[in-house]
Amino acid sequence: MKLMETTGKIEAIAVRQNKQDFLIGVYSIQEILKFTKYTRRLIVSYDEDGEPIYNEQIQRNIENPRVQKIADFLINDPDATFPTNIVLHIPIEVIDEYLVDEKNRVSITLNPKVFSELKKEDGNIFISIIDGQHRVKGIEIAIQRLRNEIDFLIKNLRINMSNSLENKLMFFQDRLNDLLNIQLVVTFFIDKTLEYQAMIFSTINRTQKRVSQSLVYSLFGLDTDDTPQKTALEIVLRLNGHKKSPFYKRIKLYGASYSKNDTPPLSQATMVKSIVNLISENLRESENDRYKKRKELLNRNSSSNRFLPFRKYYASDRDSLISDIMFFYFYEIKNIFEGLWDFEGNNMPTNILHTTIGYESLLKILVDILKEEKNIEQLNYEISKTIFRDKYLKYIQDIDISNVNRYSFNQRGKKYFYLDMSLKIFPPEDLADLRLKELRTLE
Repeated sequence: MKLMETTGKIEAIAVRQNKQDFLIGVYSIQEILKFTKYTRRLIVSYDEDGEPIYNEQIQRNIENPRVQKIADFLINDPDATFPTNIVLHIPIEVIDEYLVDEKNRVSITLNPKVFSELKKEDGNIFISIIDGQHRVKGIEIAIQRLRNEIDFLIKNLRINMSNSLENKLMFFQDRLNDLLNIQLVVTFFIDKTLEYQAMIFSTINRTQKRVSQSLVYSLFGLDTDDTPQKTALEIVLRLNGHKKSPFYKRIKLYGASYSKNDTPPLSQATMVKSIVNLISENLRESENDRYKKRKELLNRNSSSNRFLPFRKYYASDRDSLISDIMFFYFYEIKNIFEGLWDFEGNNMPTNILHTTIGYESLLKILVDILKEEKNIEQLNYEISKTIFRDKYLKYIQDIDISNVNRYSFNQRGKKYFYLDMSLKIFPPEDLADLRLKELRTLE
């Protein structure tokens, strides 16, 4: 259970508690400081290139007196121990490979930028500390203080040989060696939302002492107000949990465990991001929207022209209508592709409807439809049949979804699927239609 910088791997053991999965490993502080350290900056998300987006309003500060006390404890007490876990978070963006063997041992290959950025003075710290920042920083300071003391004593011994100075030097050298090799129990959580990380922090500390919610929200950049992310998550959970929903048990939820032959085709992250993307201008703006009142989202920058169909519903407290649109639109999709929508498991999709790219293509068609249907105020089974199926979706029910050569499970298949649906629902007026040109480039 160690990290090897030369290969960029973390090795640990998978643990499951109440359907929650995490990893446990044992590392020396030298190893830990090769892939993480204390930082005030908080990464809230990642852009399309996998680069971190920081929360400019929240800084994860630590209490310096507490850190110095930890350093004093480590320097002065040879029996000092830390039996409780350091809790870290690894984002999926820096995982190049994730392997599990038959004994439940996990090997994670980290992207080299985890190590190279850490060596920079102001580089990105990708593996963040959920709980244990004071301990890690305290150990760092203790090591630095010991090194400074050792340098000072060595210089003085060159001038004045003294038994007391020699004894003190030996003591500090022993303490430094012990600290550099001190082993810590480390818990890793993989690819969790900020909300989930805050919950972990709150739960851990609530069992030791009372932790105010304001501290949790300050540390993780969260608040009790509504946010696009919170709304999107609640919608996804409802869609996954409603027995009549087309997404019933179709979404792989954070923290839930699934057998190898029963993994849902869509991830919670994909669904949440796709809904937020129809509320906020872009990924960066979605973080800024966290701190705005809902009504403020009704006002848009004059340069903004991207169609955001869910923005007005979110801004006017009509989250249920967003949920209804998703529910009824995909309910009609399921109906027109009768028998092809249901996913039987085995981790092997049999058509594009069972894939993320299929979902994204269908969502893009929904956006096109909502551009036409600008004033949807309520939905039920009858209204959705009239709006979605009879007016638009009936034109695509003859598409041969089983043709995996055309609708392959990649970006090319995704483009074919969207363009074929779009041209059937919204026929081109002439041969100059850009969709026809794009289709010809694929053939």
